[in-house]
Amino acid sequence: MDHYADVLDHLGRTPRELGAIHLHVEPVTRGPLGEAVAVLWLQSAFEPLVSSGQSLLVMGRQKQGPTQRMLGQHPLPSLDGGRVVRWRLPLSLPPEIDELHFHVSAKPHPKAERVRPAWKLFDTLEIPKESEMKTVSTSPEFGVDVADSVMNTLLSGGLSLSFQVGFGSSQSPDPMKVMAGKRHAAAPTPSFFTAAVVEGTVEALSEPHLETIWTPGMPMPEAAVAAHWQPPMPTQAPSRGAWRTCYGCGFEGRSADYERTTLCPQCDAPWN
Repeated sequence: MDHYADVLDHLGRTPRELGAIHLHVEPVTRGPLGEAVAVLWLQSAFEPLVSSGQSLLVMGRQKQGPTQRMLGQHPLPSLDGGRVVRWRLPLSLPPEIDELHFHVSAKPHPKAERVRPAWKLFDTLEIPKESEMKTVSTSPEFGVDVADSVMNTLLSGGLSLSFQVGFGSSQSPDPMKVMAGKRHAAAPTPSFFTAAVVEGTVEALSEPHLETIWTPGMPMPEAAVAAHWQPPMPTQAPSRGAWRTCYGCGFEGRSADYERTTLCPQCDAPWN
């Protein structure tokens, strides 16, 4: 069968494939009294789903401490027929909880077929710094300048090098060293979706609220629908030892370790 439209990707909500569904959770805003609302986006990855036992478990944890707490368990809404939903869940978060894990139990039927493209992480290739490359000397009559082309060719996914030929003596990085680089294996796909907790103003919500965003036959929603949340602006420039944070999935890494990565290594979203 043809795949349904990938609505979450269209809206800029990078999904994580968990079992038979795609899930994206926005950063969870907590109010001054611990009140919070989790906003989840769901679409099916396989159809049909098993008719019973599909559920969502919400766990709160303290990133820099031992605290873990179960915050609720809910039956998953129906996603049959390509339906895409936005699901809002009211929560009460203690002050020490600063990260939420959303565990999904959603098994496809034994005869299920994939109805949306899979979301997976891939290995990445790190381009070595010019200072790390072993240089090679060229003759005075014939100069080959590799350095200027390295960044353009490899960052664009190309496997070839372009050369600039000129007169005069020069030194260039060893092309074999350039092509080798460092290969970083993709991290194992987590069994849950991680969402950061941020402080702010929360709209009152007494019970779960479900909204259908799209079903086959409807026009695709405007991408602006998904852009109402903005990460807080930093009060000062981060230091070399600061952490980089992905407000899409909650992943954090030291700036010194991820200074040249433009996308979150966990969910592939642009990050701060």
